Amino acid sequence: MATVEELVKQYETDEKLQKEVEAILADGKITFMEFVTFAKKHHVNISPADFPKYVEEARKLGFVK
Repeated sequence: MATVEELVKQYETDEKLQKEVEAILADGKITFMEFVTFAKKHHVNISPADFPKYVEEARKLGFVK
């Protein structure tokens, strides 16, 4: 299982991952289903209860509105 930190580090250099994130966030938001699907696809151990925390972090980073 990857950690969130490892995935963020990978995002910095992985163009394919960047494009995937860009496609998910094209509408300026992320749904719970998109969040869970993305986490499962990338084998990231994230609790669904952490969803609000990660959305807020994404908002701070300018990924979502």
